[in-house]
Amino acid sequence: MVTERLTTPPHWTELLKTALELPGQAGSTYNRFRRFSLGNQALLMMQGLMEPVNTYKGWLALNRQVKRGSKAKVIYVPMFRKELKDDGEKEQRLSGFKLVPSIFGFSETEGDDLPEYEPPTWSKERAISTLKVTQVAYATIEGNAQGYSVGRQFAINPVAVYPFKTMLHELGHIVSGHTTADGLDEYRTHRGIKEFEAEASAYLLMNELDSLDEFNAPESRDYIQTWLRGEDPHESSIKRVFSTVDKIYRAGLDEPEDSEPASSNPEVTALAA
Repeated sequence: MVTERLTTPPHWTELLKTALELPGQAGSTYNRFRRFSLGNQALLMMQGLMEPVNTYKGWLALNRQVKRGSKAKVIYVPMFRKELKDDGEKEQRLSGFKLVPSIFGFSETEGDDLPEYEPPTWSKERAISTLKVTQVAYATIEGNAQGYSVGRQFAINPVAVYPFKTMLHELGHIVSGHTTADGLDEYRTHRGIKEFEAEASAYLLMNELDSLDEFNAPESRDYIQTWLRGEDPHESSIKRVFSTVDKIYRAGLDEPEDSEPASSNPEVTALAA
């Protein structure tokens, strides 16, 4: 249950209630890439790949063309043979693995860069400067992840579906304190509520910045509700979301507002320190 507070804009409360209660819809954002076994992940990294990877056809499906002269990296592919069962029926059984050259890294492809987007009255550069965070290169073969954050740094997948929303999500993790040494320990234990806090912050910010065309709201709601697994977020988490939204929003404004922050309640602010 979301409870309205005098220090929180009423529409934020209603938006959060919508994110928690209005049915979401799972999209394709988080399943566009093949998931590799740990063995193949290690093998690809041994071949120098630390970026999203895909097959030739897989990159074509994402409107990217493998550069001429690129050499495919190898992965282990299972091999099967047909054997007769006692009842005379044939079944396939694993016979082993073989190395198949079939994988290309993002840097070995050509295509459009991520679209640049910035709301009319809000600046990404001003926000990351004010918040004292840094954007770094995306350095993992996990293509389905849209971004990640560690410490005061965040990275965006070079083929992210909604890069602006993803940036706000990662800023949400940082500002909420999830990426500190202590925060990371708690994140591993309570990942669901931490993902709720980051995505709920991004959901509210996308609405506050009138950037509804830059993300899929039903998919965002599905993300929030899936991570919560039917549980209601604690009031302290709701406070943290509102405080995080307030900090990120004000950090990027072209002209800082003179009024008191929306979540100026000292208790709320302290929770996101």
